[in-house]
Amino acid sequence: MALERFIEWVKNYRFTVSNPPIISMEGLFSLLLLLILSLVAVFFHLVRIFFNAPIDFSMDWNLFLSWIPLIIAFFANNLTKRYGQIPVILIFLSFVWLAFLPNAPYMITDLAHLAVDYKRDLTWHDTIMLFFYAEVSLFNGLVSLYWMHQAWRHIFSRNVSATMLFISLPLAGFGVYLGRVRRMNSWDIIHDPRLILKNLFQSLFDRTAWVFSLEIGTLLGILYVVLWVIIRFRVRYTKKTSS
Repeated sequence: MALERFIEWVKNYRFTVSNPPIISMEGLFSLLLLLILSLVAVFFHLVRIFFNAPIDFSMDWNLFLSWIPLIIAFFANNLTKRYGQIPVILIFLSFVWLAFLPNAPYMITDLAHLAVDYKRDLTWHDTIMLFFYAEVSLFNGLVSLYWMHQAWRHIFSRNVSATMLFISLPLAGFGVYLGRVRRMNSWDIIHDPRLILKNLFQSLFDRTAWVFSLEIGTLLGILYVVLWVIIRFRVRYTKKTSS
């Protein structure tokens, strides 16, 4: 009985200094779950190091980068719930979030590094490990997309928030293209903005850039719709009573 009351308290507890709460247990639970998944991914890498040698520590760095848009979206969503109409702050956070969002789906392209040897055990370990890294990183991106969409809906109209969501998808894909093909990263926006502008102009005439952006954007859009339906859908029924 005491254990049941404790579990019920944990489910309903909210970290709050005011009403409505600044940070809810629901958001923290999502972060904790994604953190556990990230640690499992790192564990796969530790196993690889123990039995042979690390593939590339950039996987861990890229996984860390996928957390940046997640944290930004987490705070953006909670701030809009707490303080209401803060469009200027939300727009600023949206631009910063969008600059780092490509780091989440970027790890899908790491699967291209797989060296196939069907009779080698490490081939299968590497396949599972790289897929797990990409999966967790993608989870981070999708959850951040959901939280940002929620924040937009708090501030802007449904049509405006849907438009912002729709535009962010191919832009994320374009960011992945800049990272993988053009070998750029999010920090170049501050470090070398002229190089960013140069690559943006050149990419306008690159068919690969358009195909890459649209396909990654489509993938993110489909997965986001699935996530949205799973979160928002509720089965409702009425129990028939006998007369």
